Amino acid sequence: MNQGKEFITGLEERLSGRSSGLRSLITRRMFKLSAATAEALARIIEISVALVVTLAITLPFLLILLFRKLFTGTPLFSSRTIAGARAKPQRVLRFNSVAPPFCDLPLFFEVLTGQLALVGTVIKEWGDSSPTPQKGYISMVRPGVISLWDVRRSSKIAHEGPLLIEWEYIFKKHPFYDFMLLLRALPAMFYSEISGTSSSVFQLLDIDLKNLTMVEAVDLIGVNLEQKKQCSIFFANPDCLNKMIADREYFNILKSGDYIFPDGIGLVIAGKMLQTPLKENINGTDMLPYICRMATSKGYSIFLLGGKPGIAEKAGENIKTAYGVALAGTEHGYFDHQTENDGVIEKINNSGAAILLVGFGAPLQEKWISMHRHKLKPDVLMGVGGLFDFYSGTIRRAPDWIREIGFEWIFRMLQEPGRMWRRYVVGNPLFLYRVMKWKMFTQSNSR
Repeated sequence: MNQGKEFITGLEERLSGRSSGLRSLITRRMFKLSAATAEALARIIEISVALVVTLAITLPFLLILLFRKLFTGTPLFSSRTIAGARAKPQRVLRFNSVAPPFCDLPLFFEVLTGQLALVGTVIKEWGDSSPTPQKGYISMVRPGVISLWDVRRSSKIAHEGPLLIEWEYIFKKHPFYDFMLLLRALPAMFYSEISGTSSSVFQLLDIDLKNLTMVEAVDLIGVNLEQKKQCSIFFANPDCLNKMIADREYFNILKSGDYIFPDGIGLVIAGKMLQTPLKENINGTDMLPYICRMATSKGYSIFLLGGKPGIAEKAGENIKTAYGVALAGTEHGYFDHQTENDGVIEKINNSGAAILLVGFGAPLQEKWISMHRHKLKPDVLMGVGGLFDFYSGTIRRAPDWIREIGFEWIFRMLQEPGRMWRRYVVGNPLFLYRVMKWKMFTQSNSR
């Protein structure tokens, strides 16, 4: 009994900070000192960056707008009310009649005053949405000129939505993390659009790609499953679109495919060049978790076809463990495509799978699906490239921060330089050249 009382008393002293031990005292002081140092360093970085931007960009821009006001009478500023720290209304200024992101340059003055953070949560309009406990906690953090949501939205990978991304930022928030996010914001700004409107179809090189968010794309697939309407789903990245130029059969398959989704940062850049911005970068690797969750909730099963022997099986085990999806079966892709197709198709059909993922690589997987579609029973036939390699652990996926700055292709090239260098070093510039040439051709024909 005495031992229990002593334990409780000691615990109470430690938790209340009344422990008299020298070691405990030093630990507490060092913790407070390190926290204060980190906060001070973060504030110094904030002030330094805001001061440089204000002096080097904002003030010269202001002088230009002053001349505009003298000749046209256009007001310098417009104001808006945002939800500041602790969800209190805060009035901020922006340059009037100036395109983003330059219209928001006056926000850096608010960083100098401490009203806004350089890096923080998303700046929201006052009264923009109904309050919830989750949003209330997020609002305790100062909104920032730069946010994780803004960075991911610029590079078109903000699939999780603002709320989840805001929570991710809060859990990771640290002066060093904020500094690295600041650095990532610089290249990510390159992908954001100043003008242009999004439509449901993104036309590129005579191919109609679906321009949707990830959630919208998965919902569309879900509708086909509910209606038991068989559909083919392909992803088009710069390498695919380069290949279709020389491969007419592949071009016709993409041209007539049910749903073609834009995959890769190259398509994001193409959308910016054509002033028809993509809503999101839709790729099979990012889509799979959403497909699995949808399939799990609706009771659909998935069949994995492709990869080297053992790869699809390992990937299937991993996604089954991670998402609880029903795995109908797996089969490697190294079978004889001349003599063994019927046996593989019979195995797929007998499995009862509603969704078939085919990972042969483009354009072989698209040609195989197109050729055998009439024999296959699954309602969703999806070409997924090297997805099984990622989910089996054979090949490592690029970290989030690399994807946020659009450099996943560099990460892949470093992993397999012998196989990938031509695709990216030669293929990417060739693709952008073709986009520019196609843009000029279509514009001249529309006149």
